[in-house]
Amino acid sequence: MPDELRVDASVSIPEDELRWRLPRDPAVGRADPGLGGFTTELRLDTTGCAGLDPARRQRVRERVAAFRRTGDVVLRNEDGVITVLVDWVIEPPRSLAVAREHLAEALREALAGS
Repeated sequence: MPDELRVDASVSIPEDELRWRLPRDPAVGRADPGLGGFTTELRLDTTGCAGLDPARRQRVRERVAAFRRTGDVVLRNEDGVITVLVDWVIEPPRSLAVAREHLAEALREALAGS
C-alpha cells in the first residue's frame, strides 16, 4: 500500500488514517449493504483528519452524499465518517484499489473549487 491516499495535487490522506476491514471468508458477501458481508470496507473519519484543514473537513461533511451506490460499491457519509463498501464480486486485491479510488473520487468531488 502507498503511504498516503492522493486526492489531488494539494490534498493527501495519511495511510494510517484509513481503516480497513476484510472478512475472513469472502464467500459471505452479499449484494445488499444492509445485510453486511462485503469483502472490503474502507473508512475515513474526516472530522479529525490530518490531511484536511478545518474548512475542507466541513466541506466534505456537507458535500459527500449520505448514501451512494455505484455498481458494486456503496459509499456512505455519516457525519463526516466516510465508508466505502466494495461488494464481494470484486475480489482482493482489486477490491482494495477500488475502495481507495472511490474514496479519493468522493473527496475530490467534495473539495472541488476549495
